[in-house]
Amino acid sequence: MSDARPNETLDRVLIAAESLFAENGYDGTTLRQITQLAKVNLAAVNYHHGDKESLYLEIIRRRLQPINQSRLRNLTEAELQAGEAPVPLDTLVDIMARPLFELYADTDHGGRHAARLIGRSLVEPLPFMTKFLAEEFQPVMSRFGQALRRHAPTLSPEDFLWRLSFVVGAMLHALATLPRMKDLTRGICRDNDQAAARARFVQFAVRVFGPPESISQ
Repeated sequence: MSDARPNETLDRVLIAAESLFAENGYDGTTLRQITQLAKVNLAAVNYHHGDKESLYLEIIRRRLQPINQSRLRNLTEAELQAGEAPVPLDTLVDIMARPLFELYADTDHGGRHAARLIGRSLVEPLPFMTKFLAEEFQPVMSRFGQALRRHAPTLSPEDFLWRLSFVVGAMLHALATLPRMKDLTRGICRDNDQAAARARFVQFAVRVFGPPESISQ
């Protein structure tokens, strides 16, 4: 198929694979579909990645690592500014959510596909991703969990962890459904409105972890 230089071939494979995995899922995507969309031969995929599992992990890793680095860097800066006090709850939640929603907004570089794929891979993790998620995702969520815990010290550990799970799930669900919000809400919400989704997610999470009086009974 293609006689492009190695770096160009690699980029085309990653872009094609990311869009297909985001649309069809891991099981619904074949290497043949990826090579056809990327206009490369199967040997190019095998040369760079070995198999479909390795290719999938590489796509998630190259997207999620910068996001997590940004999250931790911004969280550290916010904690330094706050001093002995907790980081304001809305700031904390926004630091956690903003990079994912901003990725979704980056339509020029495939960010929308990447955000959907990250959401899909975290909500429905594949068996071969267990080690990867333990290394790349869980430590970051643990750091945010510690910071959030300062705003909810009276909750039992079980109740706090359930709430954290619900909030993370809501964030990923929001990313997964952004392209279909008009249909899902019968026209009330707009498709792909990441700014509105992020703002409302922050409001929601603040109510979950805020004082008891902030949660509707």
